Amino acid sequence: MALPDWFILQSPPNLDIDVKQWKNFAWNRVKLLEQLPQGRSRVVRDHFPPTDDDSLNQIYNDYRLGAYLLRLVAATNRRLEAWLIETEGDLFEYLYSDRTTVNQKWDIFKSLFGSENVMNYEEFKYKMDEKQNEYLADLYHQFHSARGRVTSDFLTCVHFTQVPWMVSNRRGYLRKGWVVSNEISFRGSLKKAFEHKLQEEVVKAQDLLGVNESIDQAVQEIEQNLAKHTQIRSQFSSAEFEGRDLQSHPEIFPPCMIHLFSEFEKTGRLIHAHRLQIGFFLKKIGMTVDDQLHYWFEKSVDNLNVTYEEFLRTSGYQIRHLYGLEGGKKDYAVPKCSTIATSYFCPFVHLAPAILFKFLSNNYLTRYKSLTPPENRLERIVSQSGSNPTAACTEYFPIIFKKSLYRKIVHPLQWARYASKFEGLIVEQRESDSSISEEVETNQ
Repeated sequence: MALPDWFILQSPPNLDIDVKQWKNFAWNRVKLLEQLPQGRSRVVRDHFPPTDDDSLNQIYNDYRLGAYLLRLVAATNRRLEAWLIETEGDLFEYLYSDRTTVNQKWDIFKSLFGSENVMNYEEFKYKMDEKQNEYLADLYHQFHSARGRVTSDFLTCVHFTQVPWMVSNRRGYLRKGWVVSNEISFRGSLKKAFEHKLQEEVVKAQDLLGVNESIDQAVQEIEQNLAKHTQIRSQFSSAEFEGRDLQSHPEIFPPCMIHLFSEFEKTGRLIHAHRLQIGFFLKKIGMTVDDQLHYWFEKSVDNLNVTYEEFLRTSGYQIRHLYGLEGGKKDYAVPKCSTIATSYFCPFVHLAPAILFKFLSNNYLTRYKSLTPPENRLERIVSQSGSNPTAACTEYFPIIFKKSLYRKIVHPLQWARYASKFEGLIVEQRESDSSISEEVETNQ
């Protein structure tokens, strides 16, 4: 396979290097990942100059070495594992679309989904005896005659087992167990597959610990510095919410969570994915496992005539699983906005325009009686919600809190953190941790 040099899930480059230099590569990788929310295009351009010479390949190799060491670090800390998978997924998404040829994209499809689960249009047509399929022929004709089509886009066939979300949402033509669609339609599923593979690599990395003392020491140093790093902790984890009773303040919930919370309070029912979504969030804003067990037991209509002991043996297992107390015992993170938009519930994506407008107009009014959202602003938010839900969510925030934001909302905890500070529920604390750039200089 001709996988691109930036792709970190291929065989690692030569590991016969000085551990001190390896640590520097890892910190450079952290600096790259940490800066991504500031603008992926600019950050990637700064770290990976757009050139085709050998120097760029060497830069990619150095960063891949850093990524390999970070997988060892993530194997020692589940919170850092969640941060690493999330940010590496974002970086993969951008580099795949911006720095990858058509042939390399095919190879990435095969690497992530498995060669046996990927076929091009012609291969599918002949192997599956679909040469007389008129609908498939029309699909091919429409794709190649479409105006404005991205020239690097192409028709792809992926086995349904690899893209369950596309099957359930009917994104593509399902035929004989295969999903046929254009390459761009598969990118969300491709990113999920990448994140899943990366998680598998983190698990494998555990076997490499305890073999070399100098490497173990480097891993420990990076883990300790990353675990206390202010921006990573506040952006992607819930450390500042720990020990607080924020679940009793739904006014600080982001729109997706307050919609689910209100729906469950009114009806006592939520589908499984939505229960997970609000369950992750309640956990991360400070609700203990015992409190959440009692909350679902008391509020859910499914628990009528069920004793608490019976509930603990059934639904209680799932709630304990959220906290890493059952199953694989992983400390699950709250999904970020892009994941929520594709796999969970986002009002800006999943509500019809008229219903969304009503929801935005009435939302939070029990707390802010004087709030009268200007209709023209809400109409603009609704109009852009389908194509850019994070921008719509970000524009909605100052309507509620009368405070402007300088960063786009990309994570539910980000909304909750800003709202909690504006409501005076938590106090922002400035830390004196060394910056990533200082760590790099120190290790050189």
